[in-house]
Amino acid sequence: MTNLTAGLLARHTPKGPAGRSAALIDIAQDLLLNRLADLGLFEHLVFKGGTALRKLYAGSSGRFSTDLDFSVLRAEDDPASVTELLTEAIHGLVIDEFSYSVHLRRGRPIVAYATPFGGAEGLSTKLDIGPPPWLPVTRRGWVKLPVHAAYPTPATLPVMALVENMAEKVARLNRVSPARDVYDLVWVGGTTPHSTFDQPLLRRTAVLKC
Repeated sequence: MTNLTAGLLARHTPKGPAGRSAALIDIAQDLLLNRLADLGLFEHLVFKGGTALRKLYAGSSGRFSTDLDFSVLRAEDDPASVTELLTEAIHGLVIDEFSYSVHLRRGRPIVAYATPFGGAEGLSTKLDIGPPPWLPVTRRGWVKLPVHAAYPTPATLPVMALVENMAEKVARLNRVSPARDVYDLVWVGGTTPHSTFDQPLLRRTAVLKC
């Protein structure tokens, strides 16, 4: 059960016209990830991307990210089969009046939300599952924020190594230039202790991913 109140939600809400919706999706994702961990889905998944960076590294200093990006954990885990398992687990799920549904957009699964506080209508999350990581996977827990007093979060989740996560963002910048990837890379590069990453390894990994 969650003990989420309007006051905690307001404290978690960033400034701006879409701030409340961003906060609600952030909370809905916390609840969802905790449930997926309880269901054992992370025996096949590795968390990555901007949402993982915010929740497991940056906390309130990171940007709000709506996408849920994963890799399969092992080479023998088929991304299409794991995607099917994941969408079946999410579609129709209800967690303390936060409800989730999955539909396809251009052949890709999209998660939509409804919350007891409203505010998330029309907003959705792209669900992406890629091939297994190249570098050893680490485990990290949530960077705790005041709102997390209201509900449980996983103790730890398997997460892509920070250098490889950065390398994937560098590789994407070689194709397109989303500001969100630039923001994430600048945040890592300027934030201790994460800024002490292995730069030669990042360059080699990014070149190979390009």
